[in-house]
Amino acid sequence: MIDSLTRVIQASLLQLRWLSVIAMVLAALVSPLLLGPSELMVRLLIYAALIGLVNLGFQLADSTLDIAEAPRFFSPCVQLGFDLLAWGGYIFLSGGATNPLISLFLPLVAIGALILTPRQAWLLALGAILIYSFLWYFYVPLHIADFARAGTLHLFGMWLVFALSAVLVVGFILQLSAGIRRRDRQLTTAREQAIRDDWLIALGSQAAGAAHEMGTPLASLNVLADDLLDDGRLPPALAVDVQAMKTEIRRCKETLSQLTARATQALAGQAPTQPAGDWLRRLLEVWQSRHPALAVAWEPGRNLNDHRLPADVALEQALTHLLDNARKAGARRIQVRADAQRDWLVVGIQDDGRGMPPAALDAFARRQPLESPAGLGVGLLLGRAAIERRDGSLTFTTVDGGSADVQGTRVELRLPLTVTVTDDETPPTHNTQVRHGG
Repeated sequence: MIDSLTRVIQASLLQLRWLSVIAMVLAALVSPLLLGPSELMVRLLIYAALIGLVNLGFQLADSTLDIAEAPRFFSPCVQLGFDLLAWGGYIFLSGGATNPLISLFLPLVAIGALILTPRQAWLLALGAILIYSFLWYFYVPLHIADFARAGTLHLFGMWLVFALSAVLVVGFILQLSAGIRRRDRQLTTAREQAIRDDWLIALGSQAAGAAHEMGTPLASLNVLADDLLDDGRLPPALAVDVQAMKTEIRRCKETLSQLTARATQALAGQAPTQPAGDWLRRLLEVWQSRHPALAVAWEPGRNLNDHRLPADVALEQALTHLLDNARKAGARRIQVRADAQRDWLVVGIQDDGRGMPPAALDAFARRQPLESPAGLGVGLLLGRAAIERRDGSLTFTTVDGGSADVQGTRVELRLPLTVTVTDDETPPTHNTQVRHGG
């Protein structure tokens, strides 16, 4: 962020110097009209051209070098010192202290007081005083053809320089203030993001530790379930329950194994990709196998399997949380539509549940967890963070049209797609619907 502010100051100083070059050229072109024919215009134009070439070199170097690698002459103190010397040379060639343009030293000193350290600002002011004092005695005299107009021209020049100085100071300060405000907004956003990331990392670390600790209890429960099933004295009714418990234990162990395997792949940089349509279809089939009483309609886009997504357990969990929230909100039917729009995977999830309450929508907008009977809590916040870390977006819309077909919650998930299937690959056949439960 400090580099961004330095860039703003550097760009502002370069623009200010271009304005100085333009002012030098205009003053040179006007000089024959005010002072009569002389060689003054030629030498002032040559001098202004030299200053313009120097500033062009500064600008080219600024566009190619990083701030950290830039030489010391890119510092604001040196740049403003160069501007003082540039105007000092110009005024030396055009009358010295008698030239009204000498008042342009004041805007440079004021800008230095705004952006430099106190020591540098005082050094710049001292330099301006010394150059002014030098020009009082040493300069190229002006040859004025009409001495009667000299006083009037001098007063007019003082007024013009005053107006120009006011415009330059206000314009520079406004530009610099806008850059500082942008920098402050970036700092605020980065600080808020860092706070959220710290909270999510802490929560993720606790979840990882809990998952690690679950391995041994699950193994023990599995052994106990096997012992109960092998016991001939177990009533048949309880045997069914124990078998269901064993199935759930196996599912928990498989989930932990998948988490470990995919984390290992991510650390090794071996994250595989898979067709986007197959990835969504498989996720929906696995989810509905756990909730067979809920109907899930799956509508894939025609070209969905022409694109691939990285295998990402965090994204799968995010989608699972969205489906779980719909179920906990009392939905009887969930409609999932997915399509590839340019380089984006767009997934729409529509349910006929109770919808998100206003408090949940407000918490979601403020990126805060909200515990409620509908299940809109930490899981949703973690899912959103996982999606946004992959440059995606998640939006919620609550609809209530008075009928079961148009009430509930509409979710739109957008994810960037990675690669496109080549012609020699045969995309798997699309399924139009996940099987419906009773």
